[in-house]
Amino acid sequence: MMNVIKRVLSRIFRSLISYYGPAALTIIFAMVQGVFFPESPIWLVPLFFVFVMVVVSIYEIVRLKR
Repeated sequence: MMNVIKRVLSRIFRSLISYYGPAALTIIFAMVQGVFFPESPIWLVPLFFVFVMVVVSIYEIVRLKR
């Protein structure tokens, strides 16, 4: 029974990470950029978001092929 609970929680955690991970990383990147580099251009944030989405989609495709 504990094995089933572990697998369900693991699957829920992985799906939450894949859904909200890119947005959370982008928000963290934007906050860190604003704190440490206040004069930097804002266009880096959407560029970072596109990069994260590409990396996550490639990861999902590779994971599905296994």
